[in-house]
Amino acid sequence: MANKLLNNNPRYLATQILNQVLNGSGYSNVLINQYLTQHQLVSADQRLLVQLVYGVLQHKLTLDYFLEKYLQQQKHLQTWVRNLLRISVYQMRYLDRIPERAIFYEATQIAKIIGGQKVAGLITAVLRNLQRDGWMTFDKLDKQKRLSIEYSVPQWIIKRLIKQVGLEKTTQILISLNQPPKTSIRVNTAKISRSELQQQLEHDNFQVHPSAVSPVGLVIDQGSIIHSQWFQAGYCTVQDESSMLVAPALQAQDNSQILDACAAPGGKTTHLATYMQSGMGQVTALDLHANKLRLIEQNAHRLGVAEQITTLAMDARQVSQQFAPQTFERILVDAPCSGLGLLRRKPEIRYTKQESDLFDLAAIQLAILEAVDPLLTAGGLLVYSTCTIFEPENQQVIAKFLQNHPEYTAVKVQTDLALTKIHRGQFVQIYPDDYETDGFFIAALKKQ
Repeated sequence: MANKLLNNNPRYLATQILNQVLNGSGYSNVLINQYLTQHQLVSADQRLLVQLVYGVLQHKLTLDYFLEKYLQQQKHLQTWVRNLLRISVYQMRYLDRIPERAIFYEATQIAKIIGGQKVAGLITAVLRNLQRDGWMTFDKLDKQKRLSIEYSVPQWIIKRLIKQVGLEKTTQILISLNQPPKTSIRVNTAKISRSELQQQLEHDNFQVHPSAVSPVGLVIDQGSIIHSQWFQAGYCTVQDESSMLVAPALQAQDNSQILDACAAPGGKTTHLATYMQSGMGQVTALDLHANKLRLIEQNAHRLGVAEQITTLAMDARQVSQQFAPQTFERILVDAPCSGLGLLRRKPEIRYTKQESDLFDLAAIQLAILEAVDPLLTAGGLLVYSTCTIFEPENQQVIAKFLQNHPEYTAVKVQTDLALTKIHRGQFVQIYPDDYETDGFFIAALKKQ
């Protein structure tokens, strides 16, 4: 009965999604898409649902800081009650257009239907007390704790960022992380030019502008591209702008034999395939999970590059069992990583990762590099990339690999545009605030 009454209530649905995300039962972007498909919400309620889920995840530590003193006696508070309170406080703090009386009423009604009058009374009391007392300040917190609470990022991440890039840059990164994520698409230039697709999308009432990172990228400011005729017919695919830098870094030729050792979900795989329209070149795409390879195959067919891609389900650390030495002129290791460059797009990552994960993953990343090394021809290029921003998974992995393999030399990562904001040095390092994209790392190693 409760579900029937609340079936199309965006605040209730947002609470349900948060329950799953925060107990590790799903990813926010996947669950949001599922709920929007399953429930008939008007567009305003769809937008509110998305905003509530991402808003609470982006500001969870801040919201808990405001709620803490009112919940000290509630040691066994149910998860859904806590999330309903977070949603309510998020609206009070960050959504000026929603009157507080509406926030209180909606929260109380949901609580009453699910948990009864006692829970509804608790919700009302907490929100009324918070309204009366006003917002707690961050003034008495030390610097790192204040940054952690104010921007809702765990202290270990703050500490590592300050050590790596300094306090000023860390603050800029933190500010950028809680901005809404952008949707970017890679234009399938085998079918249409970027300028022509931009014109067509604008004609269809999309708000769109060219990427400053990639000459084949467009950024969608307003509108959902997935259901458009242009996406369905393979004129474009959703891909972050930073990710579009990887294929050019491989310097692929029309007849190149390329190994994409960790290929899913396949954005880079299909991008590489566009360099091989003669049919002489081939991308061999590996992934541990067959279902993820099917997704790559579906996208390859949609984009018209299926003939240039061969998929194979296997662990990249076992490649020597499948391929002869010096089989490939180009190898891409887009390594499994902590994903801490994706904090804007997948805000829950900040709460699920531990500092020890960086070092556990680094061992896997190095093992993959060691495994693919014999498969690269002399004079070939090995590109290593991650969607994380911390040195243990990036520069330190490459340093260890180069120490073990003096036959490799780090070479300049080629990019199609100048990209004056990125941190080049020997490698490419993009932080989330540089271009408001995902954080990313790319290294190019030439085998002598």
